[in-house]
Amino acid sequence: MANSPRLFPTTSESLVGDFGAPEQKRRESALAAFCAVYYPPLYGYARAMGFQEADAQDRVQDFFMEVVRRDMLQRYSRESGGRFSAWLITCFKNLVFNHQAQRRTQKHGGKYQFVEFDPAHAEKTYQTSYLTQLDPDPTFDLMLAREIWRLARPALIALHRGKNSQALVMDLIPNVLMDQWPGKPEASQEEVAARHGTTAVRLKAFFNRTLKTQTRRCFEEAGRMASSGISDSELDHLWHLLCHYGEA
Repeated sequence: MANSPRLFPTTSESLVGDFGAPEQKRRESALAAFCAVYYPPLYGYARAMGFQEADAQDRVQDFFMEVVRRDMLQRYSRESGGRFSAWLITCFKNLVFNHQAQRRTQKHGGKYQFVEFDPAHAEKTYQTSYLTQLDPDPTFDLMLAREIWRLARPALIALHRGKNSQALVMDLIPNVLMDQWPGKPEASQEEVAARHGTTAVRLKAFFNRTLKTQTRRCFEEAGRMASSGISDSELDHLWHLLCHYGEA
């Protein structure tokens, strides 16, 4: 296995194709965002298939190189039907089972720049997902949902930065994915409301009507930013999976 996770080139003209925006820099940014989000769930899928950490890292890095070399994201946009994640998993399994992976490295200082992967983060999130005892496919989906939430959470916070609601939102975010307000030992809605100088009625209205709506919108926007191929139905599936299992 290569010592560095910096294996994904992003500057060659052949890497970006027609992925999203018309400007090359924006296409490259979209591709980099896609890789950053999909690396952990694909790694988790490989681990759930039985690969050890080093081999899982290699298989996923090999796969992303194939994504670039074969312009696979563009090809999906021309195909019809099926969930994007299911299509991506099928491509990944084909690479693994057909032994098509060939290591490609670039020397530092060459014409390529690289997206940073974080194997330690991928393994940590896999371990939290492993505790759910899900099969490889739902493990992938859960890890993907959690990666999208990692992007969405700062965007949600930014909506309230500098506003009177900022401190309240920071208190409410840990509960925003839950169907019901948590019981003891967590603070009650009345206690949180008193802490922020409002009433429980107003807090409930803000929490249920405003913050939860904004949370869902930020999640969907983050998902589309990471992958232009993702569908509304798939985002809905990932959202409900995230709400059921939590952020980790």
